[in-house]
Parts: sequence; structure tokens; C-alpha cells
Amino acid sequence: MLTLIESLSLLEAKKGKEVYTSREGAKRVLTKARKGRVKTYASIKQALGSGYTGQIFSTKAADRLYVISKGKWGSKSGRGKIAKGFTPGSSTPSSDFASIKKHAARTLLRHGKGSKSLAKKYGSRTLRKKHGIGGKDGRIDKGKK
Repeated sequence: MLTLIESLSLLEAKKGKEVYTSREGAKRVLTKARKGRVKTYASIKQALGSGYTGQIFSTKAADRLYVISKGKWGSKSGRGKIAKGFTPGSSTPSSDFASIKKHAARTLLRHGKGSKSLAKKYGSRTLRKKHGIGGKDGRIDKGKK
């Protein structure tokens, strides 16, 4: 059973999305060690405007990391740039930095200017084939036993 004071504090507290979309929520600054490895923008809109496809970034108020990609379908994302978010503690998609870096590399290979060495390390067979790595179907170990 809640006391009167606990009930009032619950009613006054902002919940869910309101905390992050309000002016006070946008002004807060989260500092995380992993955010120091990427460029931090004031907002997602600013990042999409000045960032490149495959770039990893974060925002001042976010606890998440994002990768800039291209919208493939749907009326909401259209054909412009989109931001795919990776939330800490979530398993789908994995939010460890190596997984985010791999996703960014694949996005860069698919839509941007990925190199041969990037394709060899992170690319799928289709992407490796496109960059001329491996056999005719992109397998690196083709013919080896």
C-alpha cells in the first residue's frame, strides 16, 4: 500500500518519453566511457544532417549509441538518412561496442565507401564478392581444407 506522500510523488513525476523529450531532459548530459570513442552531437537531426553513412555517434542527452544508415522502405524513414539506435543492456541488437562497430562497417560497405580490408574483415560473402575478395562467390577459404 502506498502512502500519501509516495502517491503524490508518483503523480508529480514525469514518466517515460516525457523525461527525454522535455527541455529539461534534453539539457541533461550523460557521460559514459564508451561515448568518448564516438562523435557527440546536440541532436539526432543535427547528426543526420552533418554525418556520413556508417558513422557511429551519440547525443548529449542519450545513453545510446547510433549508426547512420539509409532508409530502405516505408513512409516514415523514406529514402533519406536514418539513425539506428543501440541501447545499453539490450540484447537485440547487441549493444557492446564491437557489435556496433561491426554494424557500422557493414553499413559503410553497403551504402558508403568501404575499403577492401574492411570488406575482408566485416563483409558478408555478397559484399566480399562485390569488392573482389575470395572466390567467385566471396568465400575466403574456397578450395582450402
